[in-house]
Amino acid sequence: MAAAVDIVMRDVRANRMDTETRVVHERLEQWGRWAKDSEARAWPEATLLGRVIEQGASGASQQGKPPVQIPEAVAVIDAAVSRLGAIDRGVVQTYYLRWEPIEVMANRHSMRVRQFQNVLRRARWRIQLLIKI
Repeated sequence: MAAAVDIVMRDVRANRMDTETRVVHERLEQWGRWAKDSEARAWPEATLLGRVIEQGASGASQQGKPPVQIPEAVAVIDAAVSRLGAIDRGVVQTYYLRWEPIEVMANRHSMRVRQFQNVLRRARWRIQLLIKI
């Protein structure tokens, strides 16, 4: 009888990273997943009628979007990404928020692939310093 084999899917992009860079990469991926998932929730969680029933007329009449509940780990990365320079921030956002081939992402920033990879590596190092891993 054959034993069951567990298959672990690894991110092939993270194979040649040192430990600290891999941690930053994983946290950036978590940030990217959270950002993409929060964009998908375009509809409000409760309708106006539902809010009137739960909160009364004065509570339901509050204008504006409800506060976003962001996980602590994601908030730290989000703050670090926002402190990057424009080029680094754009490359990080493109890499972690889009599902495209690296050639397409590099062309989006008018860069060669190797240059895009170097800017991404530099941005990861800067984020690592900002979050003090």
